[in-house]
Amino acid sequence: MSSTAAHGDDHQRVAQVREHLQLSQEKMARQLGLSLRAYANYERGERAVPVELVRALYEQFSIDPAWLLTGDGKMILDRDVRHRLDQKTLDNVIVAVAQIEQRLPMPLDATKKARLIGLLYEQCQLLGESADEILKDSRIGRLTRTFR
Repeated sequence: MSSTAAHGDDHQRVAQVREHLQLSQEKMARQLGLSLRAYANYERGERAVPVELVRALYEQFSIDPAWLLTGDGKMILDRDVRHRLDQKTLDNVIVAVAQIEQRLPMPLDATKKARLIGLLYEQCQLLGESADEILKDSRIGRLTRTFR
């Protein structure tokens, strides 16, 4: 067993979530697919809060993982935030990034490619323009040159 001090206050926030949801430990454990004993150990800080529990709390109740682990921010994420991804825009951005890659001497590594997709997607969302229109902007041309 590990000590409570080694885990910070995340165990207290796990209990705070359950209390906020007005669930018993038994019902909370069942909702998360855990045994009552395992769940109670997390709340008491007798076991470290695993990534699987953080993920389950996020997926089941929209609990902000950053808040759960650090206490910063709000407990519950705005449910709309989880569902704002515009798939059509993302698909267009991925096609645009593939076109950029074709002009490069070698493919982008995964990190740079993900960063470029994120930047272009964000610009599409902020400006309300298509990826093709944004790629015509000379500033984006300079940006994509930095990925070479």
